[in-house]
Amino acid sequence: MSAPHEENESVLAPFLAYGFGYFLLLIGALLASPAPFALGLALCYGTEVLLMVRASRAAKVLSQLRFGITSRALLRQLLLLGLLADGALAGGTGFWWVLICFALLFGLQFCYGYLARRLRSVRRLPVVTRNIDLGPLRVTDAPPRALVHDVMARLLLLDLPLLAGAVAYTATGAVAAVAVGGAVSLAATLVPSALLLRQLVRDRGIASSAEAMEYAQRWLDSYRPEVVLYFSGSADSAYQVNMWLEAVRALPRRSLVVLRERAVAAQLAATPLPVLCVPASTDLMALDFGPARVALYPANTGKNIHMLRNPQMRHVFIGHGDSDKIASVNPFSKVYDEVWTAGRAGRDRYALAAVGVRDETIVEVGRPQLSPVRPDTAPRSRPTVLYAPTWEGWTDEPGNTSLIEAGPAIVRALLAAEPGVRVIYKPHPFTGIRSAAARAAHRRITELLAAAGSAAPARPASPRLAELETRLNAIDTLDESVDEAQRSRDAGRPGASDADEAAELTAEWHRLFWESKADDEHLVVQGPRPSLYSCFNESGLLISDISSVVADFVSSGKPYAIANCEGVTDEEFRAEHPTSGAAFLLAPDAGGLDEALDAVREPGGDRFADARLRLREYLLGPDLPPSQERFAAAVDDLYERTARLRPLDDPAGLHERAA
Repeated sequence: MSAPHEENESVLAPFLAYGFGYFLLLIGALLASPAPFALGLALCYGTEVLLMVRASRAAKVLSQLRFGITSRALLRQLLLLGLLADGALAGGTGFWWVLICFALLFGLQFCYGYLARRLRSVRRLPVVTRNIDLGPLRVTDAPPRALVHDVMARLLLLDLPLLAGAVAYTATGAVAAVAVGGAVSLAATLVPSALLLRQLVRDRGIASSAEAMEYAQRWLDSYRPEVVLYFSGSADSAYQVNMWLEAVRALPRRSLVVLRERAVAAQLAATPLPVLCVPASTDLMALDFGPARVALYPANTGKNIHMLRNPQMRHVFIGHGDSDKIASVNPFSKVYDEVWTAGRAGRDRYALAAVGVRDETIVEVGRPQLSPVRPDTAPRSRPTVLYAPTWEGWTDEPGNTSLIEAGPAIVRALLAAEPGVRVIYKPHPFTGIRSAAARAAHRRITELLAAAGSAAPARPASPRLAELETRLNAIDTLDESVDEAQRSRDAGRPGASDADEAAELTAEWHRLFWESKADDEHLVVQGPRPSLYSCFNESGLLISDISSVVADFVSSGKPYAIANCEGVTDEEFRAEHPTSGAAFLLAPDAGGLDEALDAVREPGGDRFADARLRLREYLLGPDLPPSQERFAAAVDDLYERTARLRPLDDPAGLHERAA
């Protein structure tokens, strides 16, 4: 996460460069002087290259201010005409050659833009898929990225030879300079236009949208899914569906992942499950999912209605984590046929909230995702404390996050603790997206940990760890050299799924990563690795807020602390938040931290040890049978009940209604 002042600097520098560059162009045009004009051109075009390569935020701001790439190019060309009009060569042959070349360039750019738009339309399938063979759709290899990505940003720079030739013409009077510059600019635009036209002719055979949807239906008819994992949300929320992929994969029934946003499809974790992303609501509602009788929803979003209207299925809200937050008792949940919670706590939460979710529709299935969480802690010479605050939320309610009011104080107290502890700081991915105060607190914590350093000498970097990082990044990162259609095609070929490889490499990466860290090395952990659960296993104590992180950590049985920043007494806080029932509560000034640390150093004096065991069962259900078995049994039971009411030969339940 970049600091706010760094973001401002990244925008300010291009703005200043442009301002000075166009000032020089104006001075050159007014004085009919080619020297300042040439210098201004060099500065402007250099800044254009900077915007394309590094300063995308500045380019976006300029476009919002109605000074996008087209306006900038037009202004340069108008100032050039001003230079020519004010000079002694005004109205000469070179002047008219410049006008003619400008007109020809505009025509070529218009044609290129049309061809690029047409090509994107031809290659933009109505579905995005993984692990589904798209061979019959005749998807060809993607065109070179340079031909279709940021087209105008590249094309409008190709007038540089013409402008340079025109400036040379004003300095020397040589018409040949204009002719050569214009020829180079026109040729540089004509060549990619020809390549793009050839690509478009080649791609005419790609299936139309109607053919693609017909094929999607034929694939569904052949695959005959039984369970659908349905998700809609922003790209940043893809973790909410990712956490369910392995649990759904382990089900004995044929499962299908259905997504609604192309951005989420791009961020979906590696999985061997078939994935069908259908952005258009009309396309989704036209599909027949055949024998599918169970739909699982990890999030409450407006687009859920497009699947909820399917009467052939029973619809289940499974959520993406249990907590005492108000979001865990969203009244929208009553639209589902059933609501599945981890344990008794979820059932009681809905009963107390009285939002219309009936008790008989609630099923306790545990949290299958928690199987990697261990009750023991990695052996180290000093205890490790994980500080994992949640984000600030969309409102300013007190206690949303401890980060702003208590975060730096907690970290300072941890760094000053005697005997010493190691600190791992893992903020929520959304931290700071809304609150400047949260960004400032985050920055302060990272500065504190960086300054604390490590007394032990740095361990040599592992070449194998670097290899693993490279391969995992390749799996996690989109291949920008190909477009969405080719990615879908390639992901549907036999053996294309790299989910098993990713799991093996991730396990090895985590082992080597933790081995490479000294016992007193403080860490700021952001991004997908190391994972939250891996940090759980490394830590003897968690400090967090009221969120699903706490409920998940309770599965380890290890001590945890929650910062009470709501301005209420500890008794009121515990009464309001059952997950804090076995927690050490911290004041905003980190008061109470010593007792929590003592529970790690001297487990025999941990006064909440028994309470945590009881709370674990209350929050997450019993240890046996394992949560994955309970989840699979719930899916199977609901499928069988629904299949009896919605038999395949009577999918709409007409017999049931008639009876």
